[in-house]
Amino acid sequence: MTQIRRADRSDASEMAAMRYAFRTELAEPNEPEQEFKARATAWFQDRLTAGSWTAWLAHHPEPEQQYEQDRPVGLVLVQLIEKVPNPVVEPETLGYISCLYVRPPWRGRGIGDQLLGTAVAFCRDNGVESVVLWPSPRSVPLYERHGFRHQAEVMELRVAVKCSPALRPAAEPPSLPIPRLSL
Repeated sequence: MTQIRRADRSDASEMAAMRYAFRTELAEPNEPEQEFKARATAWFQDRLTAGSWTAWLAHHPEPEQQYEQDRPVGLVLVQLIEKVPNPVVEPETLGYISCLYVRPPWRGRGIGDQLLGTAVAFCRDNGVESVVLWPSPRSVPLYERHGFRHQAEVMELRVAVKCSPALRPAAEPPSLPIPRLSL
């Protein structure tokens, strides 16, 4: 049985490795793997310590080929976004789910469902109005099973961001509709 547990700063390097694997399945990296992992490890440590992000890891009791038994097999992150106070009846928190990832050998076993269910339950428990995310094409059916729907309410403006050449995307990513789940 897969176990889901809340991540802490000691999990940051494993989280960075999964983030790298997740994103490089979708596109070629433009940053060396070790540099990214070092940068992401520090980022995860800082955010988990500050409490600005919450993360959960999935552990499966049976090792699979090259994976060790104690290594996490899945990851999901949530950021609670505070809205401006409102004098009418309207929740004042949004949820942003990111980086839902299950290592390839464990896909198709319901681990993504468990991780997503944990993240959505956390949002409900924290009085979140809506949950947003940017799905990969492959993950859309998972989110739809959990009640996420594409919405046309959100407007987006892409702005140029200055960053080092190693961190600039090779191409402008496509704009994706934002699924919404009313809680």
